[in-house]
Amino acid sequence: MKINAPQVTELREVGPMLNQIIELQAQEQAAERLLFSSDYLTGEDLSGIDYNNVEFNNCRLLNCNFNKSGFTNIYFKNCDISNCTFENCYFNQVEFTLCKGVGTRFQNSTIKHVLFSDSNFTYSNFEHSKIQKTILSSSDYSNACLAECILKDLEFHDVTLNNCDFFKTPLKNIDFRESRIEGIILSDSNKELVGAIVDIYQAAVLARLLGVEVK
Repeated sequence: MKINAPQVTELREVGPMLNQIIELQAQEQAAERLLFSSDYLTGEDLSGIDYNNVEFNNCRLLNCNFNKSGFTNIYFKNCDISNCTFENCYFNQVEFTLCKGVGTRFQNSTIKHVLFSDSNFTYSNFEHSKIQKTILSSSDYSNACLAECILKDLEFHDVTLNNCDFFKTPLKNIDFRESRIEGIILSDSNKELVGAIVDIYQAAVLARLLGVEVK
């Protein structure tokens, strides 16, 4: 599947990041054509504005609040965004590469044309989000939550999804064959699995959820 890559051009490096965002929030303006590099913030409010044509490079943004923000044509490169809040956000043409997002919250967000690559998003939460035209590659999503999501054109390539919560998320046409899905959480009826694509070994593991032992 081909997704649209971020179109990021003519950036100007600015700093410190917090001063820039506070000013933009006060003026109700968007963050546009900016490069944030090697910034370190913890527990800050970075919410409520649009980020357009922006790159976050080697930033540590821990437990920060991006609630109700928009992200269009964005790169997150080698960033630590652990425990940040991205609830009620919009993502379009965004790439997360070599990032750490442990415990990051994306609930009730719209995510499309997004690539998560070579990253750690264990214990992240995407509950009630709409995810389409998105690729997860060589990343760890163990113990993540994708409950009650709408998934369309979502691809997993070498992704660890052990103990991931897919409660009430239809998995029709989702191909898990390149990934690891031990211990995934489903509803009592396991109806989420209808139409999912798995290999023979994964099928044997999932059969145990139905009380079937494959020998």
